[in-house]
Amino acid sequence: MVWIGHKIPDTDSVSGSLLAAFIYGGEPSIPSKVNPETRFAVERCNASDPKIIEDFSGKTVGLVDFNQSTQLPGGIDPDSIVAIIDHHAIGGSPVNIPNVINIEVRPWGSTATILADHAQLLGIELPVNLACMGLAAILSDTVNLTSPTTTEYDKAYVQNLANRAGIDDVNKFAENMLLAKSDLGGFSATDIILLDYKNFEFGGKKVGIGVAETLIPQELINRRYELKSAMEEIKKEKNIDHLIFAIVDTRENRSYLLWSDDQDKDVVVAAFGDQEVDDMVIAEGVISRKRQIGPAIQRALEN
Repeated sequence: MVWIGHKIPDTDSVSGSLLAAFIYGGEPSIPSKVNPETRFAVERCNASDPKIIEDFSGKTVGLVDFNQSTQLPGGIDPDSIVAIIDHHAIGGSPVNIPNVINIEVRPWGSTATILADHAQLLGIELPVNLACMGLAAILSDTVNLTSPTTTEYDKAYVQNLANRAGIDDVNKFAENMLLAKSDLGGFSATDIILLDYKNFEFGGKKVGIGVAETLIPQELINRRYELKSAMEEIKKEKNIDHLIFAIVDTRENRSYLLWSDDQDKDVVVAAFGDQEVDDMVIAEGVISRKRQIGPAIQRALEN
């Protein structure tokens, strides 16, 4: 059995595969290489990357941190899926499972929080390195417990996992993760858009949403026309109806929404209002794709 997250791995999906494999058995895996934030977490926690797996022949599969078919790694036969552990809404294109399987979806801040709770309920003590990875995942997905997705469970398990991992200064740990995530100077515009990118289906439309959480948003704002040009090419290559990219300022709690053409601009304006400045729409207080950006775009398209 293998445990795997969505097509473009992030810290929560990587940690989710590691934790699920430790708790329930099987092999942790990822569909592609990890991003800079996750690389920092893996090295800081003295953990190891899950193995990149592309051939799922003869394997049963557990999914972590997603439930949408648009985010399913290629090569996975739905018949082989035996479990889903997730914290996202079941949207318009869930994975089509032909068999009855174990599915657990909780409205918590991260999949790692759910799995930390599983471990506690089962009386399983996580190794220090996996406790550290679980902590990193919760802090990443909740933006250091500031996101509107944060629950009391996330706060409790941050303290629990930090104690187990021997991390005294959680805020410093979270800030170092955000700094690693913010260091995008050596990345192409295409890579930046796809570092944290997910596909959705809203109102019968194929929609791509990329986000870049950063402590230094001006560096990406200065590259906005380069990013928009890359978005135009990505939109054609993926054959999707809309592509939206958000520069998320985690220090000031706002997002700068970018688009590649007038059709996508109309969606952004309908979702977030006409607060256009320098060819961007600024959305104050909006930092979560899961709870704010995605649902706002979904409502705009379905209306």
